[in-house]
Amino acid sequence: MKSARLLILLGSIVLFLGGLAHALGYVKLFPMIAASNLRPDLVSALRCVWLVFSAHALLLSPALVWISRRPGTRSLLRYLMLIPLVDALLMYHFVGFFLGFYMLATATVLLTAGAWLMPASEA
Repeated sequence: MKSARLLILLGSIVLFLGGLAHALGYVKLFPMIAASNLRPDLVSALRCVWLVFSAHALLLSPALVWISRRPGTRSLLRYLMLIPLVDALLMYHFVGFFLGFYMLATATVLLTAGAWLMPASEA
């Protein structure tokens, strides 16, 4: 039980830091993207996807820690860990290897291991 919660905590910290780094990257990179000659609707779509990814990483990480402290939440944790898993797979497919992928993949492995180690219910 303790090792499962520790893995979920560590995975959530990595996920949170990745979401924070992604959000901070928005501040630095988006003036350059907005100044490019991309169509305005594509710039808006990119802005939306960028911020949505950051927001769900920042919001999901504390929720996973909170849920892992509740009894009988193994199936919910296993389901929610699919979010960073799908993100990592899509990121690998479309962007490839880079620091963000490694952070997300690490968080996914930690969260998956923690979710699978959680007991079915607490007595």
